[in-house]
Amino acid sequence: MTNAIKLPDYALFGERAIFPDVLHVEAIVDRAAQHGWRIASHRHPGLLQVLYVQQGEATLHLAHGSETLTPPVVIVLPPNAVHGFTFAAGTVGVVVSIPTTLLDDSALQVDRVQQRAATARITGLIAILQDRHADADGPRDPSLRALAAALIWECAEATPAAGNTADLFTRFEVALRNHATQGWSVGDYARSLGASASSLNRVVRARAQMSVMGAVMAYRLELACKRLAYTRQPITVIAYDLGFSDPTHFARAFRKGIGCTPRAYRKRFEG
Repeated sequence: MTNAIKLPDYALFGERAIFPDVLHVEAIVDRAAQHGWRIASHRHPGLLQVLYVQQGEATLHLAHGSETLTPPVVIVLPPNAVHGFTFAAGTVGVVVSIPTTLLDDSALQVDRVQQRAATARITGLIAILQDRHADADGPRDPSLRALAAALIWECAEATPAAGNTADLFTRFEVALRNHATQGWSVGDYARSLGASASSLNRVVRARAQMSVMGAVMAYRLELACKRLAYTRQPITVIAYDLGFSDPTHFARAFRKGIGCTPRAYRKRFEG
């Protein structure tokens, strides 16, 4: 048995809590400056990120090595990609973090780090996203969803549709989105993907640092957090909608995964 180094998993770098917003937009300086302009290697199990370096100096650190970036440049980081950055002080740019729950099945096929030219269309979309994210008025949520979809497809290379040759973990993420609330077992997911339960568990552990069922529970709790924050649905209804056998089971799982009761979590967002 090898002694693998466990990399930290973050919702956003330095934050382990699930953020309930539609997506997140921030300037590079907002977080990098707090950490001495160095973001240590980590991964985001539930986020796709688009990082735009407008000016300054930056080095991208990946699992297989490091690469100096030449601004203006855009980096697309798929969920679970191991990455880190070293920035020169004062580097200017923007980071857009998009939850996988916002992505359609084809967008989830963005399964490798990509470096793109910072075209006028891409930088324009990022600027509009940044402005819309900061503005609470009007139809903010649907606007952010539409802009995020446009940004992903403008940045990402075309990739083949999911099939027998597609990455197993990527296809598992699609299945997870479709069946997480239906009580599927490891065997159900494995059969739907044409893999054995052991091989699927091995791939998910390697990519997400958790078991298949751990990933299913994490996804269900992410959905629960969003509903608790953004809807007035009764907690009982949320529990049953997300596939829990009863509200007590839901409350126990939520406390274990999030660290508080569903009711206490909702109170954080009550004005």
